[in-house]
Amino acid sequence: MQIIRRSGLAALAALALGLTACDDMLQGPGLTENPNNPVAASPEQLLMGMQARQSIIQQGQIARTTTIWVQQLSGVFNQQKEYGSFYNYSENEVNQSYQGIYVGGGLIDQRKVQVAAAEAGNARVEAIAKIYEALTIGTATSLWGDIVYSEAVSDITEPKLDSQESVYQAVQALLDGAITTLQGAPTTALPQDLVYQGNPDRWRRAANTLKARYWLHVAPRAGQAAYTNALSAANQGINEAPANAAQAMHGQAPGDFRQWHGTTLDDGNVWAQFNEARTDMAGNERFIDVLKARNDPRLTEYFSPASDGQYRGANQFGNPPQDGSTAWSGLNRTARVPRTFKQPYVTWAENQLIIAEAQFNLNQPGAALTAVNNVRRAVGLTDLAGPITLEQIMIEKWIAQFQNVDAYSDYRRTCFPRIVPGGPNPAAPAASIPFRFPYGASERLQNPANIPLPSAAPAKNWANANISCPTTGGTI
Repeated sequence: MQIIRRSGLAALAALALGLTACDDMLQGPGLTENPNNPVAASPEQLLMGMQARQSIIQQGQIARTTTIWVQQLSGVFNQQKEYGSFYNYSENEVNQSYQGIYVGGGLIDQRKVQVAAAEAGNARVEAIAKIYEALTIGTATSLWGDIVYSEAVSDITEPKLDSQESVYQAVQALLDGAITTLQGAPTTALPQDLVYQGNPDRWRRAANTLKARYWLHVAPRAGQAAYTNALSAANQGINEAPANAAQAMHGQAPGDFRQWHGTTLDDGNVWAQFNEARTDMAGNERFIDVLKARNDPRLTEYFSPASDGQYRGANQFGNPPQDGSTAWSGLNRTARVPRTFKQPYVTWAENQLIIAEAQFNLNQPGAALTAVNNVRRAVGLTDLAGPITLEQIMIEKWIAQFQNVDAYSDYRRTCFPRIVPGGPNPAAPAASIPFRFPYGASERLQNPANIPLPSAAPAKNWANANISCPTTGGTI
């Protein structure tokens, strides 16, 4: 297999250790082995380097933008106000994010780990790298729709865009292969694995939860079969319940797929890096008001009080809240974003709420209610009495998936919670939040035969092309 990316991203591969701006690459003891030099590193070392650099994809500007768009946070200054609250996220601003799917711990490095592991006969490491590829490409296709994938790691100078439908199919096949391999994998500790230390059962369950996640993504097109497949996968997904409320609130149960972080600025949590350097984001007024109305204990875990001791958010335009105060709540730096916080990507709570959504759509509301109440009890809330509604399920997931890129897919699929759009003009808000990411300008310039001009790109992706979300009618 060729490990050459066409002219645009091949040149960027040299930057795999150095995407800068707001998203500094992780460095530090044990994490600086060059993933682009398989001659000098073992498959295990390559795996460790690739894992460490995943934080840019799942915690960087992509996560900040989507978290603002689904109104968990609000962009109040500078780029975050422009990209998030104002929706001015153009092909120039998205360049680094798009490139990060391929370089700097993305697809190119994931394939290098797989090649090195296959050559060394290390099927377990190869399977783990395939799960990372599935997470990366599943995230990318959910955001951009049709993406360069099947011809991405090759010497083709202008690779084609694969359809979103076919990419999701490929991701499911990739996860199936990894799951099969892990069924016979050794259980000895693998210290270079920064997530599960090589535990094949936990990796297998995380892969199943990812399968369930991506089946839900295509449910608007695939219908009941997608919900059936999602439920089947989730029933084999992450099943280790949190030991306490703190683990449940922050996605820190033993089986949760979490990103390792160190104590330094270089290897610390990317959300922590950003918040230590900037004050460009605040809690969103709507999100905070919902948490307050529910007496949800996650309010004080997710956020710090404003300077006057109150919990208060900025509105969807990034402007002061309705009470006229200019003091708002930021992320809780001691609970949610210290440098060492292991940012969750795939969790037991998500798995439970996938079960709930699938069961609800398969006409099993009682079972859906049980799954929702499992999550509520875990964080310290009382049970809902039922009958359960889809809106209630998705509100629970909106809160549980705080700072998770996939919350954006949840909204575009279900239209819950009911979001009143922001935009650059508070007197005339946008008709809706953006429904897909633009391609990067560099990608278009390097691959003009396949990447459309922004004016010719679709407003929505295949999976949600027929969805139009109302802004009224919800209960919160």
